[in-house]
Amino acid sequence: MRWAILRLQIPDNWMMQLLQEHNVDIRVFGCIPYQSRGGRGLIRLSSDENLVAILNRIRSRKDVLKASFSSESDRAVVGEVVIERCAACIALKQSDCFMVSSRSRSEGWLEWAVAAENNSMVHDLVYLLEKNKCKVQLTRISGSSGASGLTLRQEEILQFAYSNGYYEYPRRISLQDLSRIFDISPSTISEILRAGQRRIFSEYFGIPSV
Repeated sequence: MRWAILRLQIPDNWMMQLLQEHNVDIRVFGCIPYQSRGGRGLIRLSSDENLVAILNRIRSRKDVLKASFSSESDRAVVGEVVIERCAACIALKQSDCFMVSSRSRSEGWLEWAVAAENNSMVHDLVYLLEKNKCKVQLTRISGSSGASGLTLRQEEILQFAYSNGYYEYPRRISLQDLSRIFDISPSTISEILRAGQRRIFSEYFGIPSV
């Protein structure tokens, strides 16, 4: 498994508009295709500005089909956004990569963390993003499971869990389902997932795993 970091700007996208007009932090924790050309994502948005005005700005866009949020704090909301068309979602759907997470960066860029089986699949995603008029920079490709410290068992279970919707909202597969499939107790499966995630996060953030 390869892990890559991409910086991108998506044409005519609500997140790009917000990043240009407001001081906001946007995190995408799950993104899946919607119909043939759209996208659906679980979003966390935070800002010191007027959140009500920002959310109304999102809902006013013609390409936004749904924007439903719940308050997390005075400065942050979490919710679902469904859009009719997304150039990046189209490229991701056409690729063999998984978008693990997305967050806003400086100067109106988004940063994607993606997973793929090999380097070629990552470069194919870059090509598809550019083909769909996205500005994209490949900033890093990290090593395979040996370099990330994942055991083969951890990688197998993490990849299966991710591919089958364990990290989506709502989940498409439960911890109990994974337990039955791999014939391991739920508590052991949970610890394997946590240990694997710690390894991945420690590599991603450059913090030694303990």
